[in-house]
Amino acid sequence: DLISIKVAGPDGATDVSVVLAALQWVVANKQRYGIRVLNLAFGTDSDRSYLTDPLDYAVERAWRAGILVVTAAGNRGPGEGSISKPGDDPFVLTVGAADIRGTADRRDDVVAQFSSRGPTADGVAKPDVVAPGVSIVSVRAPGSLADLNRPEARVGSAYFKGTGTSQAAAIVSGIAALMFEAKPSLTPDQAKAALIGTSSGLGGQPGAGRGLVNAPRALEAV
Repeated sequence: DLISIKVAGPDGATDVSVVLAALQWVVANKQRYGIRVLNLAFGTDSDRSYLTDPLDYAVERAWRAGILVVTAAGNRGPGEGSISKPGDDPFVLTVGAADIRGTADRRDDVVAQFSSRGPTADGVAKPDVVAPGVSIVSVRAPGSLADLNRPEARVGSAYFKGTGTSQAAAIVSGIAALMFEAKPSLTPDQAKAALIGTSSGLGGQPGAGRGLVNAPRALEAV
């Protein structure tokens, strides 16, 4: 099941207070809807420490409530120290974007140029993992701002290509959902450890974290 929580306007802009209210709603309704994974496809460029930032506190509260928080690293690469908040939080699973060059051969995979890199303002190594994030085909939202501004990204009449760490984070959230389905007793810490521990490749490239996620291996691990 997928629960979509709208926090921004057509241009993607929002206020942190709206996001905080949405995160509070998720925690309050966790049991009602069986929420196990929270995908966050947004970020801010604040350099405030995660120890005092309200957005980081909110995602940690969701984590402690038993929800795996998967967040996009940000699209401000390739420079160091460009991880977007709340992806800077040590608790959450922060996902960068890989360019797999449209091939099944993993030897040509690279970290996408735009994908944000750590360390964070607190010296935390991020992202944790990467997933495909270039020209990812998903469902189209006809009439949306992206649809109107990028008609060349349409694939047929029902699909749309998108690029960014938000796409990469969504892929990891999908894998995580399969993991929780396979083992409902899984905790966020265990799920994060399994996803990181089964990732590999990219030869230690800056911004790769532990490497590219591997869905079959992550499922097998749990």
